[in-house]
Amino acid sequence: MARPTIGSARAALCLGLTLLAGAVCARDARPDARDPVQAAHAALRALQYERAITLLESAASTGNAKAQYLLGMIYLNGVGVAADAARARSLLQSAAEHGDGAAAYVLAGELARDPHADAAAVHHWLERAAALGYPPAADALKSGRPLLDRQTLGQSDRALFAAWVIDRTRHDDAAELRRLGPAAARVRDEFARTALAHAAEAGARAAAEALLASGADVNAADQFGTTALMLAAERPDASLTELLLQHGANPKAADAERRTALFYAARAERPAAIELLRHAGAALDAQDSHGYGALDAAIAMDADAAAAELHKLGARATLAHPKSGRQTGKFDAAHPGELYRGWQALALAVARNDTASVQQLLAAGGDANLRLPQGDTLLQAAADAHACDVMALLLAHGAKAGAADHAGHSVLWLAAARNDSAVMKALLAAGVNADSRSAGESTPLDAAIRARQADGIRRLLEAGANVDAADQQGRTPLMIAAAAGDTASLQQLLARHPGLAAQDHEQRTALWYAAWSGTPDCVDALLRAGAYLEAADALGLTPLHAAAAHGQAGVMARLLAADARINARSTAGDTPLLIAAAAGREEAVHALLAQSVRLDVQNDAGDTALIAASRGGYESICHDLLRAGADKALRNAARRSAADVASGRGFTTLAKELATRT
Repeated sequence: MARPTIGSARAALCLGLTLLAGAVCARDARPDARDPVQAAHAALRALQYERAITLLESAASTGNAKAQYLLGMIYLNGVGVAADAARARSLLQSAAEHGDGAAAYVLAGELARDPHADAAAVHHWLERAAALGYPPAADALKSGRPLLDRQTLGQSDRALFAAWVIDRTRHDDAAELRRLGPAAARVRDEFARTALAHAAEAGARAAAEALLASGADVNAADQFGTTALMLAAERPDASLTELLLQHGANPKAADAERRTALFYAARAERPAAIELLRHAGAALDAQDSHGYGALDAAIAMDADAAAAELHKLGARATLAHPKSGRQTGKFDAAHPGELYRGWQALALAVARNDTASVQQLLAAGGDANLRLPQGDTLLQAAADAHACDVMALLLAHGAKAGAADHAGHSVLWLAAARNDSAVMKALLAAGVNADSRSAGESTPLDAAIRARQADGIRRLLEAGANVDAADQQGRTPLMIAAAAGDTASLQQLLARHPGLAAQDHEQRTALWYAAWSGTPDCVDALLRAGAYLEAADALGLTPLHAAAAHGQAGVMARLLAADARINARSTAGDTPLLIAAAAGREEAVHALLAQSVRLDVQNDAGDTALIAASRGGYESICHDLLRAGADKALRNAARRSAADVASGRGFTTLAKELATRT
């Protein structure tokens, strides 16, 4: 059962800061900006690759050597874009001609590694770099030592190198991380989150192993105090949690809110992670800055499996969690206790579901939109106490259903996320619009779908929730259900005839997300409903491309049976076969090879499926492609064959096979 997690709140905060960084970049990109390269660096630190490239492209076109050099390094190493050696060399040469010594040195190094390059050209650019005052070039001329490789050079630009490492980490590119070595293990993003933490958040186990082997600090925390272990504890698969604990991750470490990894696992309902953390010494009685324990967190999120596991391990709830409507027992307003300290009389009456007192206080001028000391609304206080009659009174006296609590959520949104049917029923019966929400918040229907709350989805749809309402990324409820592989929710939505052709800001449809998530039943349901099979996203990637990229062979079979174009090309010229081969998706490659697939299509960089597979060292895929008849002699735009590429990446055995295999 998927539920909102602590990590999602952290991600929202990081996103807000990233957007702020984007605003700074946008400001710097104005015609009167003094340093577009500095603005591009800011974008790279925020992992905004597209913005950085746009800024640099504009500056490079005016002859800015620094912009040309940095853009050349981005294309050379494939930071946020597909690597393009030809484009990189062109930019580096232009930068060198405009007086950038580092660019001349990198260009010399690239030519030195190219068996088809002219040795005189290598020497020319090396001398040019030395003449421009670039120290490594002068040293190379004196000593005759080999030129530094591009990985070492990339480390000289911290923003570029960090973006490069994090991009490779989130793509689980362990081979590249091993090549980059200890420097990659030390990388942090703009919010001080380590590459290892990014691996944990993305579920990139191979990348995590490579980073740990290179000396990554397993207990490093970001500026919010979040560690890799906390992020791993939220993952559905507990293997990353186990890996980090084996490498010495501290289960007692706490974030800025004093929440340990156990809290993260409890809120995300990960009983397997809870068991591993407890076995490693996690404290069951640890309390966060609000006095809550892990069991309280699980109960508050209705994470029943997590709560059961914590109960079994001996955890005890710190606070009371009423399940029924009316509170019982004496309530002394003069001595309310810590939980109610500073509350006004109206708030106290709301909390004890005292309708008579609430009515009297409101009639005497009480404010139905009063805020509690912690920032919550009276309406939320009533919802927390299941004071349904009081909620109706507050609404009748002007309480704003869309007002946000201290965490930015409205009362109906929270009820939907928690599947609190009593509160939802009371709010809707009192006339609250099913799409009521606070500014910047997704709809309650979105919340119910993300939490997989079938009853809540049904109740909201029956109350008239807009089935096509999009969130800030342009995603509709149908897309969210498809991306989660939630067939039950998707079928409920399809019964309301949503727009199948709707696209998010990346131009992705619900069918695209269903193919990406690898859920055959969702794909079948959408195809039966009439979803367009070839709807491509902003990069020209069709649902078949999306399924191939994630190795979803079962989904690919459905799409191919429905006559999906097997050789469709993206805007970069990639076919599904090329993408599957580049990602090392063996089952997807097999599914495509069983059909009438074109083996030797070359993308805009000149890569074929065989060259792409060789770059990742995917021996089995290379063998399958060769057996199917792939042409190993083809060369890409950098004039490199599959054997050359494998050799350059350090896959010596594969390179020899590709050079000799018939």
